[in-house]
Amino acid sequence: RSSDLYGTEEGPLIRNPGGHDKGRTPRLPTSAEVEFCVSLTQYETEPMDRSANMSFRNTLEGFADPRTGIANRSMSTLHNALHVFMNGSMSSVQGSANDPIFVIHHAFVDSIYEQWLRRHQPLVEVYPEASAPIGHNRGYFMVPFIPAYTNGEFFVQSAELGYEYEYLAEQAPSSFKDLLAPYLEQAREIWQWLVSAALIGGLLTAIFGCILALACRKTRKRRRTQPEERQPLLEAEDYRSTYQTQM
Repeated sequence: RSSDLYGTEEGPLIRNPGGHDKGRTPRLPTSAEVEFCVSLTQYETEPMDRSANMSFRNTLEGFADPRTGIANRSMSTLHNALHVFMNGSMSSVQGSANDPIFVIHHAFVDSIYEQWLRRHQPLVEVYPEASAPIGHNRGYFMVPFIPAYTNGEFFVQSAELGYEYEYLAEQAPSSFKDLLAPYLEQAREIWQWLVSAALIGGLLTAIFGCILALACRKTRKRRRTQPEERQPLLEAEDYRSTYQTQM
């Protein structure tokens, strides 16, 4: 048995996955919808609540259509979808944290948030400083957690907070072979084109070499057939083999 957020006893843990309102949540999210959400460039848009359009925050939270980014209060998508799908303790805002699935679910949601931070590299100023709903401005403290931290202090990548998601970790190549592996894979995919390009390049080089050789041979032949140039000064009758004049 457990108590909800307000301390009210709510009885044993309840789960009835799939027995939810299909009109609100027809199915669980797809990887394509997650990718669309991560591709949204703006963390938040006006009016910074459930009706915000093209807002990464609102779309991830589940108040906007993850295929268009347009707010739709009649739907529960992405983060909200699993809460509705579990159709039990997880579907209650006050008591959802009592279900262990809550922790796993929110860890995955946080990893999507981490993907967005890495892809867009936002400045902390992107996080709304004012006019957001109560508790959601940059300088507001995250209650009821102790020690107290502001929302803005968590607008950073996980590495700065001391943890990492294995499936997002950028692993360094363990060997020279691992470093070359992606390039070799690309080469295997296009090796036919590489061989064709090499053959065509070799053929063109051979043709150009033959043309150049023929041109050089014709030039040399033309030079041999030309008459020897006459030198009038050497053939003049008064030419002497000395610069001295006859005395």
